[in-house]
Amino acid sequence: MPTVALLAFALNFVSGLVALLTSYYAYRSNRLVDSSVLRAISVGFMLLGVGLLADAGTELFTGHLVVESYADRVFVLYATFTYLTIQMVAYLVIALGYARAAYGGQARLAAPAALVGSAAIGLFGYTLLSYFVALVLLGFVVFQGLLLRSGEKNRFSGMVMLAFVLLLTAHLVFLGSVLALSEGLLLVGIGVQFLGFLSLLMFVVRSEVVGPG
Repeated sequence: MPTVALLAFALNFVSGLVALLTSYYAYRSNRLVDSSVLRAISVGFMLLGVGLLADAGTELFTGHLVVESYADRVFVLYATFTYLTIQMVAYLVIALGYARAAYGGQARLAAPAALVGSAAIGLFGYTLLSYFVALVLLGFVVFQGLLLRSGEKNRFSGMVMLAFVLLLTAHLVFLGSVLALSEGLLLVGIGVQFLGFLSLLMFVVRSEVVGPG
């Protein structure tokens, strides 16, 4: 297995475990404070964790990264299609949680168009579109998070905003890695994503111990 693919597998595997731990601790914290944001993070990161572990398994099975495989590795492409769809749904759930926290029962957020008719644009186009949709959703989450903090509608830590800014940055790098078919950029994006997951895990663990704030 090439060194870059091995590093990507290791980071994705650990990130998947961190995402599942984040989901678990967010669920436990939500039982104490009943927050739409924590509820959405719990569901969203459960999906992200499962998707990342499956993606890591694909890399381990094939020994190749996604950007090496567009031309002739059908299995990797379809596995990637599945992961990217799960990822978009996960971030949509989190964005809806922030929308509900900001606007209550009046929140409405349409499902991303990338989930409809994706076969027509091909898997490469779907990959580009999925990262773009993830960027839009993460941008929405960051924006709403800043509004919630400035309005003092909750006591969520700045570490949450740091986590989502890191995830937003990671997806910018992911988009660039697909456009450039760059292994190096993909690895950087995976590393930044891991830091984002780790920051959010630290917050929800702290919240479960001392309460959100």
